[in-house]
Amino acid sequence: MNDLFGKLNQIHSAKEGVPRVLKWLETLLLTGFFVVLGAWNRPDDPFYVSGGFPWPVLAPLLVGLRYGFFMALVSALLIIGGLGLHLRETSAGQAFPVVWAIGIMAVSLLAGEFRDYWGRQLEKLNASNRYRQVRLEEFTRNFYLLKVSHDRLEQQLAGSSSSLREALRRLYAEFAHTGPQGLSRENAGLMLQLLVRYGQLQIAAIYPMKNHRLGDEPIATVGAFRPVKSSDPLLAHALAERSLVSVQTEYRKHMDDLDTDLLAAIPLIDSEDRIIAMCLIEAMPFFNFQPKSLRLLAILAGHMADIVQEQQSVPTAISQEWRHFHMQLARVGRDAARFGLPAALVALEMHDAHQATIITSHIRKIRRGLDVVVETGDPEVQQVIILMPLTDELGLAGYMQRLNEELQERLGKPLHNQLSLQDSLLVSDRQQAEEWLQRFLNNGAKR
Repeated sequence: MNDLFGKLNQIHSAKEGVPRVLKWLETLLLTGFFVVLGAWNRPDDPFYVSGGFPWPVLAPLLVGLRYGFFMALVSALLIIGGLGLHLRETSAGQAFPVVWAIGIMAVSLLAGEFRDYWGRQLEKLNASNRYRQVRLEEFTRNFYLLKVSHDRLEQQLAGSSSSLREALRRLYAEFAHTGPQGLSRENAGLMLQLLVRYGQLQIAAIYPMKNHRLGDEPIATVGAFRPVKSSDPLLAHALAERSLVSVQTEYRKHMDDLDTDLLAAIPLIDSEDRIIAMCLIEAMPFFNFQPKSLRLLAILAGHMADIVQEQQSVPTAISQEWRHFHMQLARVGRDAARFGLPAALVALEMHDAHQATIITSHIRKIRRGLDVVVETGDPEVQQVIILMPLTDELGLAGYMQRLNEELQERLGKPLHNQLSLQDSLLVSDRQQAEEWLQRFLNNGAKR
């Protein structure tokens, strides 16, 4: 029994975190205080057995409320044991008050159990709170890790959430209002601003190309750009290879002779492989100086060169719409072969003039920002060709399904019932696209 009480007491003390000596001391002092108080107040009946309220019950009651079931039991047993000793010494013939003892025990143990129950509830709440605190700390750490990762991602994207499609759309929108200026200072400044926006260039300049040689002076600069010599090795490599070069790759190839102040050189090459200008970069953020950002700048530079050449083109018998179409077709073919950018061509042939007008009007209405739509002028056989840059096989299928559903809703028939011929092509290079287009147009003329 003593071993059992000892184990229970150890478990209880460990749970409460109160020193065992202090717990026993308080229990004994509080119980002794009420016994002494009763003896002082009623020497003949210190335990208030004969009548009135049994004040000694307050000792185990208070102990139970403070320390729980076990210590309440100890205090109650001390009270009952003290009563037994008192009766044996004062009146041997008096029977032991069992009901009184049961009442003392019941009140004490109920108080102790009440305290233990709410102690367990509090411990559960504390455990739950500790668990939530640990989870909150983990969440806080993960949040800050995610924030740092997000900040780094923003830096890698140069503080811009734009895509290549959005960049090209902005490029064509900006140059739509400049007029036929060619490679003027105004256009060059606009080009450099766009390159700064998407590459975060800090020090850079655009030089015109004259007779396959770099011009003497830049026509647009940003930052404190220092004049560059035409013999600069990085510039020479860019002109020789007719592509973007940077110290990231060229330094490994030409470690001995690459003495340059430039980080990268981006030639503005049109779809006919003519270099019209050169963008030289002297400083840009380190987190932007990576292949992905440089690739975006090279693609933009190619489209800029096409815009300049289109502005300078001499009017011919071909309509401006078809001339723009052929230039864009050459560009997407070059981008597909050089950069792996997807593009698609869709050709439709219609014999019903009225329905052809409705279909063509709707196609132009839903045209996306970079799409180019042209049509032949034959009154009997209407042919419509749609060039969709940056559109892969999935995008092409989605476009055709959407077009089919909208025309079926308007005309009451699916798209294939309105056409005598419908064909599409995923562009892989310029020659393939031009051969496919010529074949489609020739077949339509024969029919």
